[in-house]
Amino acid sequence: MSYQIKDIARLHGRDLTFAIQYWKEKFLTGNRSKSLVLCNSYPKSGTHLLYQILYSIPTLKKWDDIVSVQALCGVMNTSSHIRWKVGSAPDGSIIRSHLMYCDEILDVLGAFNCKTLFIYRDLRDVAVSHARWVTKEKRIFLHDIYSQYSSFDQQLMSSIKGLPLGSPFGSNVSQPDIGTDFSRWKGWVSDENTCAVKFEDLVGERGGGSEEKRLYMVDKILAHLEINLPWQQIKDKFASTVMNPEESHTYKKGGKGSIGGWKSLFKEHHKVAFKEVAGSTLIELGYEDSLNW
Repeated sequence: MSYQIKDIARLHGRDLTFAIQYWKEKFLTGNRSKSLVLCNSYPKSGTHLLYQILYSIPTLKKWDDIVSVQALCGVMNTSSHIRWKVGSAPDGSIIRSHLMYCDEILDVLGAFNCKTLFIYRDLRDVAVSHARWVTKEKRIFLHDIYSQYSSFDQQLMSSIKGLPLGSPFGSNVSQPDIGTDFSRWKGWVSDENTCAVKFEDLVGERGGGSEEKRLYMVDKILAHLEINLPWQQIKDKFASTVMNPEESHTYKKGGKGSIGGWKSLFKEHHKVAFKEVAGSTLIELGYEDSLNW
């Protein structure tokens, strides 16, 4: 099973803890509004890259939790959980999140003074990163299935095509294909109140990108947060060479933090499968001009 009774009990206990913190803070602050920064992403798209930039800003505070629409055991979180968890963060906090774009999430965030940022990435590199992460992370509900595969090729294919309910036989675990899954997040890219940035524009020379474009994007982020810094200070403080990717809890040396790693791992059958489920999305996001790759 994707989850057990003990998982449900643990999640209810977790929600109770955040609910108590949420209501306690509302009581102590007299329901005053606070200022929060939402560091949101489609999973495996460079959350920590954006987070590092944000916590390098002196006025913002790290917060050691992540708000997600789905728990690692596979259970979907409720809007109440998201409200309580976001609401329990101290004033001035940076909240890392994997929150899809929908009315329920927007309603929850509307109750707080959140400056929202969203980072996304070439979904082919996301698929590679996802397959590696699921194989490594024993707590994730897909781990046992991925561990049964004899090769990374098979794991990568599952991250592209998803897992239909009942496959392997008797399993009640399911995962949508990557195109369908990303469609739930895509609204952030065009949301007028959100600063959406591409991983590839933000990674800089260290990850095979442009340092000039990175610094321009940092300046855009600062403007969204209504923070003004001199250009020279931006160059000195936010150059890619001064950031340490190994601070990320999901960092994999040689396998994360660069552009186009999928090219050495995708075989022809991966390309065919990907074009079927997310080829048009790549074009829409500006990663390809056609499906002739």
